[in-house]
Amino acid sequence: MSYISKRGADAAKSATTEQQQDASKALVTLKSGTTLKVRVLSKHDSAEYFAASVFKVFNTTPVAPDNLYQKAANILFEQAKKAKSDAEAEELKTQARQLKPKPRYLFGFINLENGEPIVVDLSKAQAQVVYQALDKYEKKIGKVAFELSKSGTGTSTVVSLSPILDMDEDLTDTERENFARADGKEFPAELFEKVLYMKTEAEQIEDLKAFGFDVSLLGLEGSSESEYDF
Repeated sequence: MSYISKRGADAAKSATTEQQQDASKALVTLKSGTTLKVRVLSKHDSAEYFAASVFKVFNTTPVAPDNLYQKAANILFEQAKKAKSDAEAEELKTQARQLKPKPRYLFGFINLENGEPIVVDLSKAQAQVVYQALDKYEKKIGKVAFELSKSGTGTSTVVSLSPILDMDEDLTDTERENFARADGKEFPAELFEKVLYMKTEAEQIEDLKAFGFDVSLLGLEGSSESEYDF
């Protein structure tokens, strides 16, 4: 089962292959203070997926529609409706919102450093900025390279995608060669399906237990504490 829910134009709307490559190496983490020089092959080289994560409890994981995080969130929302106090209801809703999977976005580029296709994983807010830039500079796609940058920390993190207008001045010989070598190529969209690991049901239960959720409420066969005692 796939974690991708939308691709290309559909992914953009939701937010506002010739060369083979090891998929594990294609996913690039864009850290704060980092700038990548890339070639955009198409404004539609993107995909939306949903992911669950809770800070300091479990890391971001892509999910299918029938994931246990969403089921647990639904249970907590229902419990909030029956809460005996506003404070209890708000606490349950906060927990539900933490578990509820949220949309994230994958973007495909050609890394001009080595000429390889790469995938960059961004939050919805960050993706909106990239989609806006792709729309703004659509006529420059294929003509000039772009810089993909991230700066700041926490809630002040900023992502930008801007054209490199003087490629003779701002690109190395190797980067210009890799840009030219990508002429006529399409991004290998199958990479979107391969770069992320989707957790098994047992691993999802482990995450929910770490969060403090009573997994017996999920009504799964064998979902008692003893059955999933990791």
